[in-house]
Amino acid sequence: MAKVEIGEIDFGTRRKYDLMKISRELFRLMMNDPRCDYATLEEMFAFEEMQNYEPEEVSKAVDELTGKEDYNNLLLEISKPYGKVYAVNKRRIPEMMFTYQPWGFHEMTGM
Repeated sequence: MAKVEIGEIDFGTRRKYDLMKISRELFRLMMNDPRCDYATLEEMFAFEEMQNYEPEEVSKAVDELTGKEDYNNLLLEISKPYGKVYAVNKRRIPEMMFTYQPWGFHEMTGM
């Protein structure tokens, strides 16, 4: 099984953008862990992987990932009766180029 490693998201020759570190981490988490997709902001604050960040930083990352700019809209904001949830915009995945690495790659190679 491979997991998605996201450094710079490359949308081909048209454009290339570098996201904030926390935005990359949050997006990678939501892409790789089904429990993290379709999450509210409050649920994101509680993700173990986001514990080193302040809630304001997580909110800023969500703003960047849901932004209306040309390259953003990587997360969708969905209104539910209980509030807003955020989900990976699966329509954007074919446009992206990722680096795939097998689980345990870093442990095996020391990288």
